[in-house]
Amino acid sequence: MLEKIPNHSLVIIKNNLKIKLLKEISQNKKLLNIKMMTKEEFIQNYYGKVKPEAIYFLMKKFSLNYSVAKKYLKNIFIPHPEIKKYYDYLDKNNLIEKNPLFKPENITLIGYPDIEPYLLDELKKYNLTVITEEEKNYTPKVYEFTSMQDEIAYVASRISEDLKTKSPNDIFISGITKDYIPELKRIFSLYQVPLNLNNNIPIYSTSSVQTFLKNLSEEKDLENALEKTPNGDVKNKIINLLNKYDLPLDETYLTIIKEELKQLTIPSEKRDNAINVISLGEITEEDKIYYILGFNQEIIPKIYKDDDLIEDDEKPKYRLLSSTEKNIIEKKTITNLIKSSPNITITYKLKDTFSTYYPSSLISELNLDVIKNPEIKFTYSNIFNKLTLGQYLDNYLNYNEKDKNLGLLWSNYPEIDYGTFDNKYQKINKDSLKTYLKENLTLSYTSLNNYYLCPFKYYVNNILKLDPYEETFPILIGNLFHACLSHMYDENFDLEKEYQAYLKDKNLSPKEKFFLKKLYQVLEKDIEIIKENETHTTYQNHLTEKRITLNKEGDININFTGIIDKISHNDSHAIITDYKTGSVSSTLDNLNYGLNMQLPVYLYLIKNSQELNFEVTGLYLQKLLNTPSLDSQNPDKEIKDSLKLSGYTIDDENIIEEIDDTYENSEIIKGLKKTKNGFSSYSKLLSYEDFGKIYQITEGNINKAIQNILNCDFEIKPKRIDNENISCKNCIFKDLCFKKEEDIQNLKNTKISEILGGEEDAQMD
Repeated sequence: MLEKIPNHSLVIIKNNLKIKLLKEISQNKKLLNIKMMTKEEFIQNYYGKVKPEAIYFLMKKFSLNYSVAKKYLKNIFIPHPEIKKYYDYLDKNNLIEKNPLFKPENITLIGYPDIEPYLLDELKKYNLTVITEEEKNYTPKVYEFTSMQDEIAYVASRISEDLKTKSPNDIFISGITKDYIPELKRIFSLYQVPLNLNNNIPIYSTSSVQTFLKNLSEEKDLENALEKTPNGDVKNKIINLLNKYDLPLDETYLTIIKEELKQLTIPSEKRDNAINVISLGEITEEDKIYYILGFNQEIIPKIYKDDDLIEDDEKPKYRLLSSTEKNIIEKKTITNLIKSSPNITITYKLKDTFSTYYPSSLISELNLDVIKNPEIKFTYSNIFNKLTLGQYLDNYLNYNEKDKNLGLLWSNYPEIDYGTFDNKYQKINKDSLKTYLKENLTLSYTSLNNYYLCPFKYYVNNILKLDPYEETFPILIGNLFHACLSHMYDENFDLEKEYQAYLKDKNLSPKEKFFLKKLYQVLEKDIEIIKENETHTTYQNHLTEKRITLNKEGDININFTGIIDKISHNDSHAIITDYKTGSVSSTLDNLNYGLNMQLPVYLYLIKNSQELNFEVTGLYLQKLLNTPSLDSQNPDKEIKDSLKLSGYTIDDENIIEEIDDTYENSEIIKGLKKTKNGFSSYSKLLSYEDFGKIYQITEGNINKAIQNILNCDFEIKPKRIDNENISCKNCIFKDLCFKKEEDIQNLKNTKISEILGGEEDAQMD
């Protein structure tokens, strides 16, 4: 390749071939005055670089959705009249950055057999030299397997053999689709073969992104939304994305942010010495070992269809490759690739869990010999062998299907624990957890509640994150009401404007739209009553959606955070209100077990906040979405009663009067009433000492949970209180843990009065 490149040449070359070329230049110690760039880099220098903001202006000017605008930008330099109007608009508005200094004299093209003819025509204007790689004629070995599992197990056993004489960095896996990844990870870990999957992790479904988008949608403030997003790699990705643009924060920009967040990933951790998964195009060196898996029809070679922006019948006119031409080139490229090295092994499957497959047509077209179901060596992984034996026994006992290797494995593992199952959590390594968490742990009331309901639930939900966030209709209603209420103290607050702004980008069914129209009136009435109630209190200052984050001591960076719906205060005292659109229970019973801690957690956060300096004198929940019963005699009174604050108030009459001047028969706080003998027993009053004890118990529960989490204590340990299993009844993971009766922790219901009366009287978790 090297001797064919003219001196003083611009070399257009793929990145993987660039590495090979640089290696060849170094080995031959040859001095060449050349510049290298990819085809994409050449297009940016030759035609111009489209500025990031271009998509925004296309969407606004031509009323395009994001995906259509993206397609036009991808093809913006193609000489087609439909595309040219978009190009002209961008060019006129300085959204294409030109490079007037880019003037190549000689161009060399390497490794682009699928280059579009219109671009090739341009390159020919500059003394073009086209270099094609020398075609080899090695014959690859091809293996057929009944299942994907057998295919991967065979490759894992072959690689285990290769590792006796080769470095892991000289062995590569290629051709795999996403459906291979879980089984590759599982089987290679059983074989203890180190593997770099090159599988980047999408960030869109992470809690950080969802928190950012929720706050951004509600507040329309980038800085505040970022401030409320937990620090870490995901937040850095969000910041980098936002730094690309200088745009007004309108609905179009919000759409762009959401769509581009869907495409962002963070790299998975890479090992130094491991088998690497690569693309087919990265197979470049004869002395390396390559395994191409999944060599099935419609997968390899890739099949192009007539679904581009410009249809096939138009393409010749504009010097573009048709789908038929692309398929011919793709087939030729794959043929040359699999013949390029003596160390290529090809495998394919006939089925996986969901589908059946056919071998790639290239196998028959090239007359390649196929070895069907070759022997898998059972010499590298005892664990894999035992699991495989279990599968063989299942098939034999349930379907009378006897695998040829059943006898071999049974004779080697006669004491396998077949038919038994141990559901117990196997403790993970502390250092592994810290690495997995990237030395950062964020906790909140919700995650803490998960831990105290069942440590294993916390592990599955909050560490492994197996429950991706999904905005169901009930969740949407809750978020909508919270968003509107967070702005109710804004100057010139317009409920209808806030309500519609939140729903603008939501994909709603006609039924949902109907309900939301009705619910607007409910929320309007709720706000009217809340504001009327606030005429009876001296706590006239309000903080809404107030995020407080505390840094906790530990081996890693620990942030304990919470968002308080409303803090109402005067100069020295404050009450906490948390809105609920679902069922409401403000009980502090069983606080000693780490349960019912939402309001106490908010008390803890305020008490430790460096920004807030209030003494908390009330802890309340407030039920929203209140509608009168069908047979109500006084609907307005029923709604007003439903909106009363439910919770605990300081046992100090002077302060109670500050909170509620109707306290003698309260119109604001549920159960609060004064009789001739003092306050009613339903008033739920707490002394200063009680508030102090609640704080201490909450602090102890938080610290204990942190210690247990860092100690990797994630046992299957649901709680049953007075014969009611409170942990499992709504748990979406209850079919995952296979809990047994012996796993359940039986506890006695403990009233808050018992807990505060003396910790010696209350059983602790």
